[in-house]
Amino acid sequence: MLSRRQGAVAGIVMALLWAPMALVIPELPHLASATEIDRFYAEHAETMKIILASVSLGFMPLLFFLGALIEETRVRSSSWTWMAFASALMFMTALSVALGIDAAAVLLSEEVSSETVWALHSAGFLLAAPAAGSGAGFFVAVAALTFHFDTWPRAFGWLAVVGAAVNLGALGGFFSPTGALNSGNGLLGGLAGPVGVWVLWIVAVSVSWLTGPPQVLAPD
Repeated sequence: MLSRRQGAVAGIVMALLWAPMALVIPELPHLASATEIDRFYAEHAETMKIILASVSLGFMPLLFFLGALIEETRVRSSSWTWMAFASALMFMTALSVALGIDAAAVLLSEEVSSETVWALHSAGFLLAAPAAGSGAGFFVAVAALTFHFDTWPRAFGWLAVVGAAVNLGALGGFFSPTGALNSGNGLLGGLAGPVGVWVLWIVAVSVSWLTGPPQVLAPD
């Protein structure tokens, strides 16, 4: 059985491995300009290699965290627990595919045309749009677990409500390659909000596990 402390440590390690994304998120271009995207990779290719590897490695502690999350919530015998787990796996699968496509853009940025790099980069980031539903589903489930079962402090439930709304904003990527809706750097459709709220919620739960009351063990 994964304990709260093990899950908490895993959650914090995952956040640290994902933190380097903050180095390039402010520099991300919108998706309508092949020239800007080509310039982005020319300036940040080496940094992107390290970031992509670090984020990919972060999936391992994330799975440990999710294991502890299931152990924590299954005592309620609630379908919300399994909805949270399935939604998290769907969201992270989409993110994994996006990382692979973006890695191709990084590695090929000096070998192929700027239009090809543009297509790869756009395909990777546009995966945020179809993943929006699964990301929102996770936060709806953990909000329900918080409000109906008092699994975590109620503030975490409201943070989850915000998380659901922010993840749904990624649907904007279906409608525009520029402006607030675009999946590259859009205020609503971009990467920063959905990923940021995932990290924030996981860190909040991890800290609460480290500082909270003893764990209630689920019956076998």
